This record gives sequence, structure tokens and C-alpha cells, in this order.
Amino acid sequence: MEKKRSQGETDVRGRILDAALSAFNEKGAKFTLEDISKTLNISKKTIYTVFSGKRELIEEMIKEGFREVKAEELRIVADPQLTTVEKIRQMVIVIPERYQTMDFRKFSTIKESYPKLYRRIEEHIEREWDLTIELFQKGMDEGVLRKFHIPIIKTMIEASMERFLERDHQEEFDYIEALEAMMEIVMGGIEKDGGVQ
Repeated sequence: MEKKRSQGETDVRGRILDAALSAFNEKGAKFTLEDISKTLNISKKTIYTVFSGKRELIEEMIKEGFREVKAEELRIVADPQLTTVEKIRQMVIVIPERYQTMDFRKFSTIKESYPKLYRRIEEHIEREWDLTIELFQKGMDEGVLRKFHIPIIKTMIEASMERFLERDHQEEFDYIEALEAMMEIVMGGIEKDGGVQ
């Protein structure tokens, strides 16, 4: 069970995570706690009161990202202004606002330095599909999507996401742009009449 944090601890934690995100964008997983302490003008000792070390800090940065993704997905699903197709388009490629500026090309440095953490990222991509699967089924039931085999589309999308994070594509395209282009192709294949109802 996670211990309850005071407001001061929560603020410091948030500032450290934000600084870690900036440092990650600059250096990838090769940033140091010294980088964080200089940015925030705090001692490394203060960082150690919140995180046991850099590995835990990177792990928490990833977990926080996933928590924000989940919150954003719930917001999308609950939005009465969005059609089922619009919800699917947004759900699959959702990137929380705080992470919009993240340099996803640096994710290969996590794979190099922290392979177990990187595997958690892949597991998240492969596992968190319940809401999207419900929307796929709803779209077919509503008749706005063609009948298709959901596990095949799921596998295609998750494989694309994982591949886009790999180093050998870094110079070819931006991760978010690649996701958007991939979803255009996918939705073009499964929407009925190109989305015209």
C-alpha cells in the first residue's frame, strides 16, 4: 500500500519528475541525479528522500505517464460529444499533455540501460486494451466499422507502436506523427464507407 504523501512531498516529487522529463529529453536515460539537482537547485540528498535512485525515478516517470494515459482514456470514453470512431482515433494514440513534448527517440536508451523497465513499457502497450476493444466492438455493432478480427488489429497496432520506439527509425519520423499516420491507415481500412454514415 502506497503511503500518503504530504502536500510538500507531493510538490517536490512533481518538480523532480518534471525535471527528470526535461533531462530525459536532453540526454535520454543517461541523465544523472546531479542534472536534476542542478536544475531544481536542490541537493541530491533531497532527491534521495523521494526516490531511492535514478532507476526508481525513471520507473516512476514511466508509471506516471501510464497513469495519465489511463485518466485521459477514461475522459475520452466518457465524452458525449465524441462519436465512437472519434473515440477510437483518440484512444489509440493518446499522449497526455505533459508528455506531448517528450522525445520518444530517446526511449532506446531505456532499453539499453534498463531492459526490464523497457519491457514494462512494451507490456503496457500490449496489455491496456480493454476500453479500446469495447469501442471497436461498439463501432461494429453501430455499423460504423466493418466487421473485423479485433485481435489482428490490436496486434498490428501494438507491433507498430513498439517498432516506432526503436532506434533504427529515429531519423525517419517523429513518434507522435507516426502514430497518427498509422491510425489513418488502420481507420481507413476498418471504417465503413471511409467514415461516411
